[in-house]
Formats: sequence, structure tokens, C-alpha cells
Amino acid sequence: MVIALLLHLTLAFPAGHPFSPLTLRTAVAEANILWSPHGVAIDLDAPGAAPGDHEILTVVVVERSGASAVTWRRPLGEISFGPDGTPAPVIAVFLEEIRGFISGARLFGAFESQWPRTMREEILGRVLGRVIAHEIGHYVLRSPRHGAAGLMKPVQFGDALVGPARDAFALSKTDAARIPPPFPVEADR
Repeated sequence: MVIALLLHLTLAFPAGHPFSPLTLRTAVAEANILWSPHGVAIDLDAPGAAPGDHEILTVVVVERSGASAVTWRRPLGEISFGPDGTPAPVIAVFLEEIRGFISGARLFGAFESQWPRTMREEILGRVLGRVIAHEIGHYVLRSPRHGAAGLMKPVQFGDALVGPARDAFALSKTDAARIPPPFPVEADR
């Protein structure tokens, strides 16, 4: 099966972000895996890369003070919309909330404190990628609405976010049907 490329998104992380190269690679790969069946390619911005037919989304990391008492109600990421309903090309991820979800989740019966360092970095990347993929959904669908199931569901649980299975993060048929035609791309970006 051949999937036509509808949109090419490049994620840019500002200098000084707290993620290891392994975490970044894992996050971008996870988001790409979730979106590629729908014609959306996602990659990581490379310094000095030539402008091309891609839209750049900046991922900013927000570390809120007092976020240690994480509850399920706090978002893990967000994207904002302009007064005209156009999504801003900026995704905010809330690192302390993401870390809180990871610390309370179990993978193969073990809690985060029992995982080797490399495994922690990969799992942080997996969760970060899924959070980013959800926010990309708002961007691609051009809507702040959430779906009833799948990737665009408003609440995901820690064990699902951490686990290797991707079934819970597939774009629902309803949401997939809402993917608009390709965005116009400005060549001089």
C-alpha cells in the first residue's frame, strides 16, 4: 500500500532543552510512526538544514514550579489557536507532568525507579512522542476538539503511555476522515 505524503512536519527543539539524543530520536520516531499511515511525515530539525517543503513546529518544554503533585487533570501538552482558528506552530510539553505519569506507571511489572537509565530515556521518548503526536493531531486536524477514542482522546493512562503497544494511539476512523487537504507551505521559512 502506498500512502501519499500530505504534510511534512519538522520538529524543532530550542537550544537548552533537557532531552538526551536518545530521548529525542525516540520521541520523533514515535510521533512519525503514529502519523505516517495518514500521510504525515515527522522528522527532527537539523542545524543548517535547507528550507524545503515542510512545516516547522517548535516544541517548547515547560517546567512548572509546584508541579510535583501531578494529577490526571493536568495536561501533558498543548497547542494554541489564533482568533481565526488557525493552530499556532508551537507545541508546549509539560515535563514535570510527563515525568509524574512515567513515575507512576509500570512496565513489565517494574516501576520507573527499577528501570535502567537507557530504558528510562527511551520510555521518556516514547511518552514524549505520543504527547507530541496528540498535539500534532490538533495541528493537522486544525481543531482544539478531542476525539472519543484513540490518539485524540483527551485522557490517556500512564501504563498505556509507557507501554510498547500502540493500539490505543491509533488515529480513529472518525478523526482520520477529518484530515484536511495539505497545508500551504511557505518556501522561505
